[in-house]
Amino acid sequence: MSESPSDNRFWWPFELSPREQEAFDAFRERMRREPCALEVDACQRASDLLAHMMGRHIDEILERDSLPHTGHLLNGWGNARLRGRPLLEHLEPFVHRNEAGRPFILQRDPEGEFHPWQGIAYTVMAGVSPGHPLPGARASFREIALNSRQLNVTDGIELGHLLFALAYLEPEPAQAPFFMGDAVHDVKSLLACAVEAHHYGGFEVCRKVHLTEGLCAAAARIRGMKGFREDAQGFLTGQLDILFLLGAVLEQVDVLAASGGRAGPGTLLTQLREAILIESPLENHCYYAGHLIELAGLAHAAGYPIAPEHWNAMAFVANRLNRTLPRFLPYTDFQECFLHFGHYRRGITLLQEAQRARAEGRALTQEDFARFTVDFDALPPLPAGVSLEPRGPSPVEEGLYTLAPPAPGGRPEFEDIVARYSRNAPPHLQARGGFPHFRRMGPPSWPRAMHYELLDYGGDVGVEIHLESDAVRPMGPRVKELVERVARRFPGRDVRWDGDWSKGRGRLKVLFPQELAPESVAEGVQQLVDETFAALDTAATQLTVPVGPWASAPTRPG
Repeated sequence: MSESPSDNRFWWPFELSPREQEAFDAFRERMRREPCALEVDACQRASDLLAHMMGRHIDEILERDSLPHTGHLLNGWGNARLRGRPLLEHLEPFVHRNEAGRPFILQRDPEGEFHPWQGIAYTVMAGVSPGHPLPGARASFREIALNSRQLNVTDGIELGHLLFALAYLEPEPAQAPFFMGDAVHDVKSLLACAVEAHHYGGFEVCRKVHLTEGLCAAAARIRGMKGFREDAQGFLTGQLDILFLLGAVLEQVDVLAASGGRAGPGTLLTQLREAILIESPLENHCYYAGHLIELAGLAHAAGYPIAPEHWNAMAFVANRLNRTLPRFLPYTDFQECFLHFGHYRRGITLLQEAQRARAEGRALTQEDFARFTVDFDALPPLPAGVSLEPRGPSPVEEGLYTLAPPAPGGRPEFEDIVARYSRNAPPHLQARGGFPHFRRMGPPSWPRAMHYELLDYGGDVGVEIHLESDAVRPMGPRVKELVERVARRFPGRDVRWDGDWSKGRGRLKVLFPQELAPESVAEGVQQLVDETFAALDTAATQLTVPVGPWASAPTRPG
């Protein structure tokens, strides 16, 4: 934490040079002096373009079989309808049941949330009713969330999503504790951890914006937590002051554009971008702006005062980016940067709703949160003359912004193997996931951490059975017993039990050399399934997933 030369702030994360500080101060004074109105038509156009662009890519993103990705779809596009089905139902495959039969989602786990309660928080931000049912999980959204209390982290920087969602799902503090490492925490203890982390922790989790969101919501909405409100307001003000830095960046883009200049070493634009740690990609500008505007809207909904200059700065930043986005969007690798654009869409649509509610003299509601939700089955047509197809040279050539480079795709030979297998695989064993180097296959009745897997080694391809969590560790001896049987099915192949893999949980591995035809490898996947599935299915289906390794005998923090 550092202090601006001209202010004694409660919290401020940047050290600015005199030149950068001067630009910051000048822009802040401009926002205090000059009202700035949100350009509603441009805002709606940007929102609609991002909805249409997601409509082109949503299937590929869902195929990745990743809860964090599904959560970010909810964040940016709401509980959208897709082929008649609400998006929230795509959380169902990630719902486990513990020994008592209660539904929950694993936290900070490859088969669950990346950050504790991340997807849960984004669902709340999308205005989804807590009682919304997930039919495939036989439970409500709220029930699943409130059973997910083993956080699987020890660092307070991870608590923002949890605190935000908890403020809406459990505003009356429950007796049931939360588990962090070997310690038990009640809500007040979690808030204390979050305050300390906001002051002294790292910035790895979205630059602490979600931590601020969580503190603001919890201090305002959870009974007995108002003592944290002063801290929350201090962090909020510091975060929203970053809008003045971001606005100064966009102001310098205007200056260079007017003179025909370009960003480069020594320009104030480049110095400000380096100070704020966003560099030149447009996606980064949208990502940071979206987070800060989202924070302001959610804090406003919780009753925190937002200064007029912050409202003006939000409008300025959104106006500039909304004018820029339509020209650049066709040239983006959207599927790889959709998280950036999802946060931006959530931010600007929430800003629209906040402005409308302020004009009507009322508070923001959950219905306002949900108004941005997309119906992918009935997208309205794009306005005349607006296209998502690249036309002519990329605007990157103007030298003011860059775009993130395209992500490398999978090897064509590996993709061919996946396609050939999937054509004949039964529905419950279809290849799932969209990552370039692996696909998983496993029935819904198995814990997700146990599955068949196609793994690309860059030439050779593994056809394997993986055990990837302690919940499925007991299956190790049973899988190991199958090695000789599998070796007889694949004479001449490298068949082995790798007992050291995945922290000693193990895997069975059949290696197919790169010179083998793709159809032979695809057939090998089905042969491994035929040889082993019946021997594993009953025991795997009967496994339960415990809440977490520390849930049985925790200790209270000192």
